[in-house]
Amino acid sequence: MVVVGFSFLGGCTRQEQEPGVVKTDAGYVSGLQQDELRVFLGIPFAAPPTGDLRWKPPAPIQPWEGVKETKQFSPACPQPPAAAGNGVPLDMSEDCLYLNVWTPAKSADEKLPVMVFFYGGAFGKIAGSMPLYNGTALAEQGVIVVTTNYRVGTLGFLAHPQLTDESPNNSSGNYGLLDQIAAMQWVQNNIGAFGGDPSRVTIFGHSAGGESVLIHLISPQSKGLYQQAIVQSGTLWTHGAIIDSVSTKAEGEQYGETYAESLGFSGPDAISQMRKLNYQEIVNATPWPASPFQMINSRHFEPTIDGWLIPDSPDNLYRLHRQNQVPIIIGYNADDGITTAADANMTVLEYQTFIQNRFGEDADAVLAHYPASSTEEVQVQLEQIMTDYEFKDVAKFVAGSMADVNASSYLYRYSYVLPGQPYGAFHGSESFLLFKVPNIESDPAVGDNLIDLWTRFAKTGDPNGGMDVTWPQYTRDKEQYLDIGDIPMVKSDS
Repeated sequence: MVVVGFSFLGGCTRQEQEPGVVKTDAGYVSGLQQDELRVFLGIPFAAPPTGDLRWKPPAPIQPWEGVKETKQFSPACPQPPAAAGNGVPLDMSEDCLYLNVWTPAKSADEKLPVMVFFYGGAFGKIAGSMPLYNGTALAEQGVIVVTTNYRVGTLGFLAHPQLTDESPNNSSGNYGLLDQIAAMQWVQNNIGAFGGDPSRVTIFGHSAGGESVLIHLISPQSKGLYQQAIVQSGTLWTHGAIIDSVSTKAEGEQYGETYAESLGFSGPDAISQMRKLNYQEIVNATPWPASPFQMINSRHFEPTIDGWLIPDSPDNLYRLHRQNQVPIIIGYNADDGITTAADANMTVLEYQTFIQNRFGEDADAVLAHYPASSTEEVQVQLEQIMTDYEFKDVAKFVAGSMADVNASSYLYRYSYVLPGQPYGAFHGSESFLLFKVPNIESDPAVGDNLIDLWTRFAKTGDPNGGMDVTWPQYTRDKEQYLDIGDIPMVKSDS
C-alpha cells in the first residue's frame, strides 16, 4: 500500500553530463553522470513481449547499431490504472522489459558487488522504472545497483492449458518471474562491463519482490545467477492463513480459463485470439479489488507451481532443504498487516466464519488468541493475524531452514515508525528509507543504518561492522533477531 501524500516523482536531480560509453552484449549504451556515479536508465534486456511473444518466456533482445542513449526510465509494464496507487499516473507500454544501473565504478576492472532489486505490488502493479526505486543511496556505498521491470498481472502471470501445451517445459503462468531471471542473466553477461562482479550478486526485494526472491531460492532455473539474498516482508505459504501466495497448476489454469472466457474466448484458439488484442483490452478486463484485503483474499494472477520453474510447493521445498544454500537476510515489518489487511469491512460473524474456513480444526484456538467483539476489533485482529502468520512466521520459517544449510542466516524485525504516520511500521515503509525517497520525514540515522546493513551484507555476506550492536546469525534454538527501530537492538523469541 502506498500512503497518500508520499511522492514517487523524485528522480535524478543532480548535475548530469555525458559519461563514458559501455558495451553490452547487444550494443553500446551511454547514460548519465551523477556526481561520482554513472547511471544508465532503460537498458533493454529482452525483446518486447508483444504479438506472438505475449505469454512466452522473454526472448533475446535484438542487437542495435551505434550507441543507445539510456538516460530515462522506460515505461512500466501494463497494469490497471487503479493499481498504480497514490494518484501518480504511470507511463505504460507492453514494450517494458528494461533495467537500470547505478554504478560507482570508474572502470570495468573494479569488480564491485552487485545488488539486483525486485519490486512488490502483489504481482499486479508497480515497476522498477518508478523513480521511487532510485539506486543512488545504495550505490554511493560502493555497490552496483540494478532495478528491473517484469511483467505483472494478466500479462505476467496468466496460466492456461493452451499455454502449457505450447510450452516445451509444460509450463505456463510465470512470465514475470522469467523476466526476472532474464534480468539476472543479463547481469551475469554484462555487469562486468559496468565494473561489477557477476560472482558477487545479491538479489533483494520487498513484498511480491520478496516472494520472488524466495521462489528464486528454490527454483532450478535461477540457480547460479546470484550468491546472496535479502527478503523484505515476502510471503510464501501455498495455502496461508489469509494469503495464498502461489497457485497450484490446476488452480492457476482454471483461473486463466475463467479469465479467457470472461473475454469471450473458450475455444481451441483462445490464446491465439487473445494475443491479437491490444494490451489495454487485456488490462481493462483484469479485476483489481477495491481494498488491499479484497486483493489478497481473492484469487488473482500470481506465481503458479508449474513443475518446472517452481517444482513443488515452495514451503515444502524449504522443509526438504531443496533451496539454494546461500547467505540470507530475511525479515518483516512490525505492522505489515495494517496496510495489507486494510478495509476488510468484516462483521464479527463474518470474521468467525472466515477463521473457521481458513484454520479448520485450529480455528477455536485462533479465535481465542485473536478475539473480536466488534467490527473495529475484527479489523485489528485481522491485521495482527496477517502480520504474525503471513510475514513473521514466514520469515522465521525460512530463516530457520536457511540456517540449517548455511550459518549466514540473519533475521530482522523492522519497527521504526515514520513521524506522524498512523500506520506504524507499515508494509513497505522501510523502502522509503532504503532508497532515500525525497520529502520523507524520518530519522536519518535509521535510514543510514539500514543502507549500511544491506550494503555490508552485499559486500561480505555479513551485515555487521557498522553498528554498535552485533547482529547474531539466526539459530532455531535461540531465535535471535535484530530489531531495526530508533535504536537497533538484538531480541529473541525463545
